[in-house]
Amino acid sequence: MLTISTKLLIDVLIALGAYLGGWLLSSSSWLSAGGLFEWIARALLFAILIVVAQMPARVYRHSWRYVSPPDLLRIVQVCVLATLSLVVIDFAFFRDSMPAVEFYGFAWMLATGSMMLARTAVRAAREQRLAELLSPFPAKAVHTGKPRMILVGTPQDVESTLREIVDRADFGYEPVGIVLDEDSMSGQGIRGVRVLGSTRVLESIADAQTDGAESDLALVFTAPPTTLKGINRAAMARLRKRDFRILTLPRTVDLAEGDHRRLRLRKLRLEDLLSRPPVSLPVEPLRAGFRNRRVMVTGAGGTIGRELCRQAAALGCSELVMLDLAETPLFDIDREISERFTSVRRRALLRDVRDGDSIKEAVQATRPDVIFHAAALKHVSLMEDHPRQAVETNVLGTANVARAAREFGVAQMILISTDKAVEPVNVMGAAKRLAEAVIHKLADEAKGGTRFGVVRFGNVLGSNGSVVPIFRSQIDAGGPVTITHPDVERFFMTVPEAVQLVLHATLEAAKNGGDPAVYVLDMGEPVKILDLAQRLIEFCAPAGMESEIEIEITGLKPGEKLKEALVDSGETLVSALDGLQKVQPNPASRLSWLEVKELVAFSRKHSAIELFDHIHSEVRRMREG
Repeated sequence: MLTISTKLLIDVLIALGAYLGGWLLSSSSWLSAGGLFEWIARALLFAILIVVAQMPARVYRHSWRYVSPPDLLRIVQVCVLATLSLVVIDFAFFRDSMPAVEFYGFAWMLATGSMMLARTAVRAAREQRLAELLSPFPAKAVHTGKPRMILVGTPQDVESTLREIVDRADFGYEPVGIVLDEDSMSGQGIRGVRVLGSTRVLESIADAQTDGAESDLALVFTAPPTTLKGINRAAMARLRKRDFRILTLPRTVDLAEGDHRRLRLRKLRLEDLLSRPPVSLPVEPLRAGFRNRRVMVTGAGGTIGRELCRQAAALGCSELVMLDLAETPLFDIDREISERFTSVRRRALLRDVRDGDSIKEAVQATRPDVIFHAAALKHVSLMEDHPRQAVETNVLGTANVARAAREFGVAQMILISTDKAVEPVNVMGAAKRLAEAVIHKLADEAKGGTRFGVVRFGNVLGSNGSVVPIFRSQIDAGGPVTITHPDVERFFMTVPEAVQLVLHATLEAAKNGGDPAVYVLDMGEPVKILDLAQRLIEFCAPAGMESEIEIEITGLKPGEKLKEALVDSGETLVSALDGLQKVQPNPASRLSWLEVKELVAFSRKHSAIELFDHIHSEVRRMREG
């Protein structure tokens, strides 16, 4: 690795050589006028000016091993500044012995070109491509023996991926071609890899690469397939059923700064193919908002809780407190964080959110800056039969966590809620609506203290107990695939996308000033469950078996609605942000700690039917004001 002093010395030698070259190439004959001493003094002056011009932007600190176009542009600016400064000094002090005008042009060109070449040569040597740089003819491609891959995506995403690959000697694939979502670049190249065509002919390109034989070829999507022009469901289904490995890169929200696994490919999941084009939001505000903060996640072993842990760690939180009552899921996420994010301090705490004293002890001991409360009972049909458990976990548990946050000065607490809390017809949704009311009440009382917020969204693709894994298991068993009603619709979002939006909502809630608010994620258009089942059969059924797997209609389950909504009729839309809506709750949607205790006491003394009626009457009271 070159030190700063070595780099500056090389630049000084280049400047002296450029000065000499400019004198030899120009028509100047002024050496005799000032003498050799003056000539040497001016050459050294030019070298000093080259060094000084690097100071404002600290160009001398740029790594030559990773030189990029912006770095080379800085070199142009440095040499222009140094040359113009030399012209001014010569005119002011050495006007009688100034060289010809072309001297300055030659000196600038030689200095700029040589400094660029030196940096490019260092990078080429690091990438073991120096011989290719010096050769006047393009070298014939030499296969490394690694599995081959075709990169599929946009020009920007593909170029960025190739730039990362050259920095990774241990990358497991060799790029042999590129397929872009546009036609204009066919036959051209990006970083030495040829563009084979557009996504509209991806299948034929893949076939040509395999030549009908068994192949090690992988198709690597550098952007979600749903965002690429020319990619359709039928083509993806056919590719999945062939021998091609279909892979993708981690999303930006999955990455930690300097994460050494950032280029470890993963299989393309069904939710990558079934979801709408994802909401794309910048990650940098999240890094600034969560770096060096202590984060607690309740329900850390659940689908949303696990992803909250991953993204908080990736964003550089200083400490991650993972809390759950389920031992095995908690152990699994703790082990994953310990392996992936070694710089993040972590604690895994077995706690029951229904136990207020235990939650207080955990918050007091860890002193988090932010609490994400994701712990909840969520299965609609089960909660219809267990309303007491729904009340104690979803309502009392939320109150316990929120009160502990307020008592021990937690800066912010966010409740993860659900679209089923909107005009609820089932116990689970009603209990979550009451949990939201607990947060609204505390937000009213905690002016200037803990900032409370609610984030509400619909179903997430691939979560525990959701329809995608259920349908997949039914397809693997040969069918039938069961749905409750042909007109049932639900909102869907991928897990990483939902959590990224939760984090952005958290930053917005921090600016809110403490007023009660619900942040509703932009879930796009609702999806018919029947259409979802048909897509999954198309993707997952063995080739030729699609028509043999039947779809069976079983009828609506207790507490199930045909359609869900994200905003209640009694709520007011305050503002719409990228991917988010801020909603003002009904002023009557408040539940005090005394009312929570009375509700819990009622649940322990009355039957499930009586409790069911009591819960829904409370929700009606809040909605009607």
